[in-house]
Amino acid sequence: MTWRDWLALWRMGCKVLLLALPIIMISSVTTGCSEQSSSSPEPGPDPDPDPDPDPDPDPDPDPDPDPDPDPDPDPDPDPDPDCPEPEGGKLPIVPCEVGFGITTPAGSGRNLSPPETTVYKVNSLDATGEGTLKACIDASGPRVCVFETSGTIDWTSLGMVSINNDYLTIAGQTAPSPGIMIRGASVRIEASDVLIQHIRVRTGDAVEGREPSDRDGIYAIGKSDDPDRQPHNVVFDHVSVSWGIDETFTVKDTAKNVTILNSIVSEGLWYNMHEKGGHSKGLMISAEYMLVKGNLIAHHDDRAPLETTPAAITINNVTYNTRQVGMRLSPLSNNANHDGKTRTTTVAGNVRLKGPSSDPDRDSAWVVINEDREGSKIYIEDNLCDGWENPEWPCVRVDTDEGMSFRVKEPPLWIQGLEVLSASQTLDYVLNNAGARPNDRDEVDTRIVNDVINGTGQIVNCVGPDDFEYDGKTIDCSINAGGWPDMAVNTHTLNLPEGLNSLDDSGYTNLEVWLHQMASAVE
Repeated sequence: MTWRDWLALWRMGCKVLLLALPIIMISSVTTGCSEQSSSSPEPGPDPDPDPDPDPDPDPDPDPDPDPDPDPDPDPDPDPDPDCPEPEGGKLPIVPCEVGFGITTPAGSGRNLSPPETTVYKVNSLDATGEGTLKACIDASGPRVCVFETSGTIDWTSLGMVSINNDYLTIAGQTAPSPGIMIRGASVRIEASDVLIQHIRVRTGDAVEGREPSDRDGIYAIGKSDDPDRQPHNVVFDHVSVSWGIDETFTVKDTAKNVTILNSIVSEGLWYNMHEKGGHSKGLMISAEYMLVKGNLIAHHDDRAPLETTPAAITINNVTYNTRQVGMRLSPLSNNANHDGKTRTTTVAGNVRLKGPSSDPDRDSAWVVINEDREGSKIYIEDNLCDGWENPEWPCVRVDTDEGMSFRVKEPPLWIQGLEVLSASQTLDYVLNNAGARPNDRDEVDTRIVNDVINGTGQIVNCVGPDDFEYDGKTIDCSINAGGWPDMAVNTHTLNLPEGLNSLDDSGYTNLEVWLHQMASAVE
């Protein structure tokens, strides 16, 4: 069965899980504090890169990764019995996960002895004031934001909300169905030790609000000349980010130790208010030591993701319907924060699928390598790409003279206990698990997931169907996302666990165990 046959089964609604390889267990350990492992480059002929950055694709229509046709009868096993041993004995803030920054205590209060946190109950959907999410964000000290209401928090009038104080957990899983959506603002993380779970951030194209050329959905940003703006140990788990006008999701500059898990990054707006015209960019990662795992990146022009970091692992992600390529490894020389550093990049088990907006005159490689930094080590293996073939380096296009020499046989960067699914397992995993509250998806995320299954959807210009005027021009909204979802306002009363700061036998606080149980209910 070819890759295209497998995809056709998916689009007919037959969710067949194909197992090409068992789960890969790689025991070498490389973290921000440990020495990086080394590997010799894969021998092979010198490459002959095409100087044209967007060459016509090889017309071979059916690359065949030869997956095992036997379906897995249990595609979503309970991971708890096989949780990896925590590195250094530290607990991951998301149970059974590993990653860069994953051992942050976030808002749990476990950084104090004895542990102590403050719980803020969000029972108001107002932009500011008592009982709001912003009141919790703006507080100081270890704190956890829990939700006694569902619905939309409209921050359009604020334009941007910054998380500036360390030790924060935002627990969207605690909201009643259908959960929480943040509308109209960029959410900017400049603090350290932050966990954000089960929240939808949809920035949108209101005329008022943040400058469109800098209107991302989420971004964690550091600044080299300001020690108070160098966030580290930041974890995003099961978030949904849509309708950015600049990037949809950005982690950049001197941010460090960041993990993005099981999230949806979708529908960066195309011909909208951006000063450059068509933009629609997905995920940009340029912070050092990043793990990007299990995410769906759908309906963007490009940057799905764009990676300009000296140390990153990108595994088990699905990119769908990019107009250009899937992932770009841009040169470190593009970011002055990485002067003097070399690249160690691990990319495995990812899937790139073309869609209705994919440009037929552009290639469909999963990864384009533009790196030329001497000493770089790049491992890119076991990825699937729809309609693109490169026998020398599958799913890869090399656009620099040096690029082919950077290929190594073993991952130059890894984390103790990290598991990567084979590429043939990735689509099933991501469609079942990605985004905020995957067992309770809202209409936007449901539509995005169905687009991937059915091969439908397109890159959109606007959130809603009505044209509007901005800066002397008319924005054509005939291609749109169908408008803002109507998030029902439901309420419940949260009864916090007794002794919430006490540690149970697992080492987590009683509050954390309660939060984990609520996360499991929506996952």
